[in-house]
Amino acid sequence: MGGSFKIGRAFGIDVKVHWSFFLLLAFFGYVGFRDSGSAASALVTIGIVVALFICVLLHEYGHSLVAQRLGSEVQDITLLPIGGLARLKTLPERPIDEVKVAVAGPLVNVVLAPIFFGLALLFGGSLFVPANIISGVDSVGQVFAYLGLINVALVVFNMIPAFPMDGGRVLRGLLATRLGPVRATEISSTVGQSFAILFIVFGFLSNNFLLALVGFFVFLGASGESQMVRQREQMRGLAVADVMGTKRRMETVTPYHTFGQILDSVIHGYQEDFPVIDEEGNLVGIITRNEIMAAAHSPDRYSSVRDLMKTEFPTISPDADLFADGYRVLQESGLRALPVVKDGNLVGMLTTDDVGQAALLRDLRKLR
Repeated sequence: MGGSFKIGRAFGIDVKVHWSFFLLLAFFGYVGFRDSGSAASALVTIGIVVALFICVLLHEYGHSLVAQRLGSEVQDITLLPIGGLARLKTLPERPIDEVKVAVAGPLVNVVLAPIFFGLALLFGGSLFVPANIISGVDSVGQVFAYLGLINVALVVFNMIPAFPMDGGRVLRGLLATRLGPVRATEISSTVGQSFAILFIVFGFLSNNFLLALVGFFVFLGASGESQMVRQREQMRGLAVADVMGTKRRMETVTPYHTFGQILDSVIHGYQEDFPVIDEEGNLVGIITRNEIMAAAHSPDRYSSVRDLMKTEFPTISPDADLFADGYRVLQESGLRALPVVKDGNLVGMLTTDDVGQAALLRDLRKLR
């Protein structure tokens, strides 16, 4: 996720923090100092917020470790001002596995809540008088009582069936056992977007802009994941070789082509991204439309391909799964085309247009 940086790694999973998280800490520190007039109280307020997000991090690790155990690869966990996000490179295939992954996070908070309540009683705090983290705290027991209540709130809020929140994922998993993944996702997405609209409206009416922001992200997340599930089903069972452009239908260039030559190929041809091949036939680079268009506005209009090409880029095997590998690598790289390489030899190119035609290929196979 853009704007995030790594702060640690545990159980093979990178932990990242988005830069805006520190704005949240600064805000609570400022409000705490304003209301209490004490720098120490402001630091306590910041410490409690950090403790809260440690609980959020443990929640996300609950999801991630169960996902790993079920065979999914976890890319990273990112802490944001509105919560945490565990990114899975591959989604659980079985609906019951998605339910297990979704429930694992809130179960962590179910375990944490009584621990904090017990510590609150041990340190003389009242479970019914949690700490006021803005104006200051009177005892350590109050802080633990507050953290206990926050963990209860995390369980209740996350289990609301607002897809893609945990409760919405449980709903989708249960529906998918009867309706299939696409229809289950459509229903869950509609329910999630309905809740999101309620969050936004209630957030603005009650001046709770954080809730409104959560509703906004829930709305976008429901729409985005619904589209991704449809794409996964369209590409299911397809390999990169099924949709890629083969070498005989692909134009290549050498490092010694001039910019004028490649610009002419773009203007008069159908191809916009070109593999770069040396004299021995080795793939040494790729030049994309972005580099070509950028060079068109530079003073040196006749730079060689060598001056413009990318030399570090991902490749894909023709036997790779189209969705799990081809589509994912295209998304992560930000490229519109990937060289397809087998046994060290260039055999074709996979483009975003090729991926978009996967549904047509499946329909054609059904007709045959």
